[in-house]
Amino acid sequence: FEWMSPWLGVFERRRPFRELDGADHGVAADFDAVVFGLGRYGRRLLDQLRAAGVKAVGVDFDPEAVAELRARGVPAHFGDAEDPEFLESLPVHRARWAISTLPQWASNRALLHALSQARFGGTLAAAPRDPPHAQSLAEAGVTHLFNPFDDAADHAAAALARHIAQRPGALT
Repeated sequence: FEWMSPWLGVFERRRPFRELDGADHGVAADFDAVVFGLGRYGRRLLDQLRAAGVKAVGVDFDPEAVAELRARGVPAHFGDAEDPEFLESLPVHRARWAISTLPQWASNRALLHALSQARFGGTLAAAPRDPPHAQSLAEAGVTHLFNPFDDAADHAAAALARHIAQRPGALT
């Protein structure tokens, strides 16, 4: 190692966010759901679940997304959802729901494997990006699938239809 260590530095992260995080990755034992992936959809989903009274926590590999949520008092944990060791540091085996908003099938497959390794026995939900992704998730045991694009279009169409019905014939 000493002989090779001068060349290994190129593989080290300049800012090792997980190590700098300083927070215990454990979570309170009484939570209902874990949302994996805190991009635009996952963050909104987490916020809405918490607003509805669901005890939910978030997990993401983006330190900025985690820091933004924590600054607002939302429980969020920095870590790789695909890493079985990280998931074992969270008491996911006590969660009732695991919800994935991860965009790629390979990431979801790794997450499902890591959840299995961590003895998760609750309900699985996910937001697939396309029909093949949805089929793969369903075949892997995900029982609740949400299509963000279809759901958003349905919601927007319903809201627009109400507005249009309120002002028939209006051109503005």
